[in-house]
This record gives sequence, structure tokens and C-alpha cells, in this order.
Amino acid sequence: MSGESVPFFSRVLTHFAESGWEDWLAKLIVAICLSALGGLALWVWKKVWPHIRSVWAAKRRLDRALTAVAPDSSGLWLSHSMRVGRPSEYDRWLRTSKPIIVVANLKGGVGKTTLTANLIAHYAIKKGERVLGIDLDFQGSLTASALTEEDRAHLLVVESDRGLSKAAHLIDDRDAAWLRHAPDQVAGVPNAKLISAYYSLAAMENRVMVEWLLGKRNADIRYHLAEVLHNELIQNSFDRILIDAPPRLTTASIQAFCAATHVLIPTVLDELSTEAVAAFAEQLKIHQELWPRLKLVGVVGTMTAVSPVTPTGELRERPLTDVEVDALASGRITLKEALSTANTSLRDGTFMPIEAFIPDKTELSRAAGHRIVYASPSQVQAFRDVRDAFDRLGDEIDRRIAGHA
Repeated sequence: MSGESVPFFSRVLTHFAESGWEDWLAKLIVAICLSALGGLALWVWKKVWPHIRSVWAAKRRLDRALTAVAPDSSGLWLSHSMRVGRPSEYDRWLRTSKPIIVVANLKGGVGKTTLTANLIAHYAIKKGERVLGIDLDFQGSLTASALTEEDRAHLLVVESDRGLSKAAHLIDDRDAAWLRHAPDQVAGVPNAKLISAYYSLAAMENRVMVEWLLGKRNADIRYHLAEVLHNELIQNSFDRILIDAPPRLTTASIQAFCAATHVLIPTVLDELSTEAVAAFAEQLKIHQELWPRLKLVGVVGTMTAVSPVTPTGELRERPLTDVEVDALASGRITLKEALSTANTSLRDGTFMPIEAFIPDKTELSRAAGHRIVYASPSQVQAFRDVRDAFDRLGDEIDRRIAGHA
């Protein structure tokens, strides 16, 4: 043992002897306790702290969701707790896009699906355009009208096996290449394709919305469909896209408005329905920060008592009934009032001219949910009247879209 070591151990033994056993025992206990506490703290840090952080994060997500649906909030889709994540290319997309028209109204029973289906046929058959139709109403009325019986039967098999309709995939899947090859052929309309919908769409809408509210999704789901439809693959594959939106501000309809260049509002010409047009226009204005470039291409009267145009193409002397005339006059006033403080693209929206209104034809009501009248090869006068009516409407839509350019 070295000379330096002996004095050191000697001092330790002397200090130990002089301190007493009680003092050393106390120090040993303190050391053991501190060591145990340090070990406990380390265990808490490694095992418990991640769970605490997870609980805090869950609380923040829940608070965010509750804020979005609170009675005093700006509404689910405009809540300040939900950051607007509009894509950086959004304005350019909308400026250069092919026409993407949403046919929508928050009131049901106004001929929305019939209008969409026959406009798809008009643009594909009369104008030779490559048209993509998208059914975003989980009831699938457009799907039932546009697909063959065989395709509808296959869709039911998919749903019964708990599969997803193509529209359900669309609002959750940003793969534009998939969309390019996914559509079904519209029966009797060679240039038209359709993204079909059925009840699985409703469940997908709820899941996507809840995950977004709870912060489970990094991207802003409101612009999900915009990213898909404005992809170069889709823009080069179709000349026009028509979307049948549900009469509710669902996840799918919000995505549709954010993706669209134009919205077309159909309405029956009665007091209740024209009031609903103003209420819907108000909602478009309230949410316009989400879709600042969306244009109101117009409001079109549907199911009018008589065809407003004679077989020779002239406007009838009395194209509307007295009730329809009053409803139209009231609707024009309330629409202007509702949009008076909207941005220019919405504020300039008006009712279509009477010549473009769609009459209540027996052939249209009988075909609803089964086939598209415009696509019928029949040359019976009633079918020709339907085609003429949608030709006039399609021409007016194109004239207005050209004026917006």
C-alpha cells in the first residue's frame, strides 16, 4: 500500500469512529432513499411521462373539436380552432381549371340530380366533351340514373361485403392516378364517366371529419378533393366535371365547393323553395373564405308547369304560372340581398333567363333514378323537348362561364 493511501484510509476510519454509528446509518439511509427516488424519477420519465403527454395531447385535440362545434363558434367548417390549410397552388388551380360545376341546394326535391344527369349527357353528346360526373350524395340517386343495371348490381355487392363506393375512396384518397382509371361508364353516353356513390360514403365522411377535428390528419381535408381534381392527370383527362352534391354541408359537399370553379343552384318556383335559395346563397357567402374563387353561375328554375319555350324555339307569351312568376320575383330580390356583401364572384350570380328553365316533364320524373332521358335515342316529341331544354340550359351556362373568364 502506498504512503499516500495509508493516511487517507486512516483519516476515513478515524472520521467513522468519531462520527458514531447512528450518524453513518442515517447517511446510508438518506443515500439509499435518494438513489431510490432517482430510480423512480427515471422510471417515471421513461414509462409514465409519455402517457401524461399523450393525455395532454388528447385533451388539446378534444378541446379543438369542442370549440369547432360550440354553439357560439363560427360553425364547424369555419372554426378558428381549425387552421385553414389552403394549398399554395390553389388560386392558380382555379384560374386555369377546366369547368368544375357543383349542382347544389340545401333543399331537397328540387330536381338537382335530374339536372346533373342530363347536363352530363348534354355536354358529352351534344358538345362532344369528355365529362366526369361525381356523385357525392350517399343516397346514390345520380349513380342509379347513370349506371347500367349490371354496374348497379356490382355496387350493391361491394356495399354488402362492407366495401367502399368509389366516392368514399375519392374524399379520402389523394391518388389522382387512381381516379383517372376508376370511373364507371355512364350508360348510353360514350364520352361520360361517373364516380359512383352509395351508403358507405356517409360513414367515410364522418370518419374523415372526426379525424380532422381531432387533429389526426395533417392536411386540411376541406381541400382534399381540390388537390385531386386539379391534378394535371385529371385536368388533361376531362373537359368538364359535374358534381352532384347532397343537400347538406357534409364533408363531401365542403370538399366539392372548395374544388369547384362554379356552383349551379336548381330550385322549384314556389315561395318556400326560393327562400331556401337565399338561405343557401347566404351559406355560400358565410363560407367564402374557404372558396374565394367560387362563382355562382346562376339559379335555374326546375319543374315549371309548362315548357317556357314553344316547339319552334320561341318564348311563350305566358311561360310561367302566376305562382311561379311571384316566386321568381321574390327569389331575385332575396338572392340579391343575400349576396349583397359577398365577394364579386358570388355577388354577380343571378337567376338564369326563363328560356333556360327546365319544365316538369313526365318523362323526366319517370326516368329519375333509372336512366337519363337526354341519352335516350327516342325521337318522340317529349324526349326532343327535354333535350332542347337542357341544350338551352347548357348553352346559357357556357355563355356565363365564358363571361367569368
